[in-house]
Amino acid sequence: MTVSTEAANPARPAPKWTNYVQLGKLRVYHRLYHWIILLALLYSDSVSLHGAIPALVLVPLLLLSIQSSACAMDDIMGFRDGCDIANYGAADYPTMIRKPLVAGLLTVRQAVGFVVTVVTVATLAVVTTALSLGINVLLALAVWAVVIGIALQYSGGLKLSYVPGGLELFISGLTVVVTVIPYLMIAHTVTSTAVLIGLLTGSWFLMPVSYGNVADRAGDGAAHRRTMAVVLNPQTFQVVTWLLYGYSIVLTVLLFTVGDLNPLTAPLLLPVVVMHAVQHYQGNVKGQVRKAMKFGFRCIDVGMLGLTAAILLS
Repeated sequence: MTVSTEAANPARPAPKWTNYVQLGKLRVYHRLYHWIILLALLYSDSVSLHGAIPALVLVPLLLLSIQSSACAMDDIMGFRDGCDIANYGAADYPTMIRKPLVAGLLTVRQAVGFVVTVVTVATLAVVTTALSLGINVLLALAVWAVVIGIALQYSGGLKLSYVPGGLELFISGLTVVVTVIPYLMIAHTVTSTAVLIGLLTGSWFLMPVSYGNVADRAGDGAAHRRTMAVVLNPQTFQVVTWLLYGYSIVLTVLLFTVGDLNPLTAPLLLPVVVMHAVQHYQGNVKGQVRKAMKFGFRCIDVGMLGLTAAILLS
């Protein structure tokens, strides 16, 4: 299935590289917050950074490679099975170009080439990181193969995002991994704080994604992409989003009780708790799911900055 965008294309097409930025969702910078969190944790825990500087420099590349390869594969599969065409094929051009395959700005072959290139560059970065930290290269590559392999299963292979609960499990698990593994590689230990931060920030990422799934319910359902938003009736899914909000609050409390963060810094996370309540009011009460999705990313901004401050002040 193809979509004609001849009438919508601007007189001056954007440079080709911008299409790859859209394909890999590289405009969504929020995964880089985990790098800032990593730096804050290492500083707060007084971890020696001797020999770790090359690794710290490469962590943002690895974070973006995981995100961009998974997102590109998601677009490839979404284009092939028709759900992206159903959801975005009739959209205005500024919205459509966020899906460059649907807009006809990239071919599937080019998109696959992008994924291969990203994974190759990231693999070289893993080898460099392992060598700089004195970690067994084969072990590092084995761990990397599992992580990137699972990332590509989001919509390819096992198609985790196509089964109920698969998307939620994937995002939660991946967020813990990108929080814990870089810390483990440098500090040579795992703390309850790092694990709780991974779970908490994973819940933050799930909130905008959940509302995005609501907005894409019709196209996903037609393409047999059985997200929770598709298989549950709207009222039940609203309950799920409120439960997700409650889950994030429980994790926040645990971070200052079971975790090592100073309870006196807890008010720094109060703004994100309030903002998430506003987000769910927008999405569930007023029915403004696209607005709730976009607002969710602002919540991540505020939450990550508050969390970083809490770590540094603990």
